Amino acid sequence: MSKQLWNYLRSRVQVVTNDGKIIKGLVTDFVDEMDNDEQDEITILIANPSSEEPTEISLYESEISLIQEVK
Repeated sequence: MSKQLWNYLRSRVQVVTNDGKIIKGLVTDFVDEMDNDEQDEITILIANPSSEEPTEISLYESEISLIQEVK
């Protein structure tokens, strides 16, 4: 079932990945499945990353267990 990731572009989100990791941040990019190996993909600018974490992450739709907009 599609998570309709394009709806989250430029929104602050909380994502739970399939392995249980929680990521909070701003969705800065969306790549449609037609341009990206049959899967939608979003890029998230991570809110308050620690010094050893990346500042952004890209996730395929299949890697996302739950996504929700946060205020």
